[in-house]
Amino acid sequence: MKRLTISILFTTAIIILLFTQISLRDLYILLKNINILWALLGSAGYLLAFLFQALRFKWLLHSKDIPLLKLFGISILYNLSNMVLPSKLGELSYPYLLNKFAGLNITEGLASLIASRVYDLFIILTIFLFASIGFQSFLKINLFLIILLAGLLISLPFLVFFYMSSLLMLASNVLERISKGFGTNNKKPLQWAQRKIHEMSKDFYAIKARGTYFSVTLTSLATWIMVVWAFYSFLRGFGIEISFLKVVFGSTVGLMTSSLPISGIGNWGTLEAGWVAGFLMVGLSKEKAIATGLGVHILLLILCAVMGLMSWISLNLSALLKAGRR
Repeated sequence: MKRLTISILFTTAIIILLFTQISLRDLYILLKNINILWALLGSAGYLLAFLFQALRFKWLLHSKDIPLLKLFGISILYNLSNMVLPSKLGELSYPYLLNKFAGLNITEGLASLIASRVYDLFIILTIFLFASIGFQSFLKINLFLIILLAGLLISLPFLVFFYMSSLLMLASNVLERISKGFGTNNKKPLQWAQRKIHEMSKDFYAIKARGTYFSVTLTSLATWIMVVWAFYSFLRGFGIEISFLKVVFGSTVGLMTSSLPISGIGNWGTLEAGWVAGFLMVGLSKEKAIATGLGVHILLLILCAVMGLMSWISLNLSALLKAGRR
């Protein structure tokens, strides 16, 4: 309860701060006057991002061949959960949904989720690297330093990923030894944790053994290109004349801040803060940066809510039909 209260207060504080710079009327006018064609193009791009994300999950999961359409629905519900649940709890919805609708082990779901997040970080940092080169004169940072810093940031998560199986196995062995020193009742939670970590270690090993690095990297890149395309389309729909490169740079700053482990409701507030910072750098006025950040986020929430409802109905109907055949 305390954590939820902190999340609500944190998000509310940022949103209130943003609305000290613009009015609700400004946001209403922006959304009311959006160009429908650009809005549809942006929505199509965002749905394609979910499809590529689902395809990536299909290549990361190793124990079952789950239909792409089912993973597409799970991907939508997972992203919706990330938008509305506090303190990054939305991340846990993915292994839960896989378990509920595909009968997949929770540990395999967690392993594939962590792996996908590593690829996301790699792609976002790579995109930011190339976008930063285009704005080198504005940032006033030496090109070599940009490449060096980005290279270090990009390589670190992959090093962790490649050795994750060994690290988890080590943690499992340590917990096993620690549990031997406890009484019968006290050691049960440690033994449960030790088994789950051991299972996840084997899941990571299986993911690596599949050797789908190129396919997963390609679908990760396609996912984020479609996300940025959605941002670009919505901005054009709002009447903002801006180059695609500027949208890449500005939105990537917002995506990086929304990925931080900050206690808030979904990524509300953190995305807008990064969005405003990024688009101020590329020349948007403060008012436009704030209004478009909130406007884009609202459009994405509406799209995810509508598609999430349809996905939830579809997945539950599929589960009922499957149960009826037995």
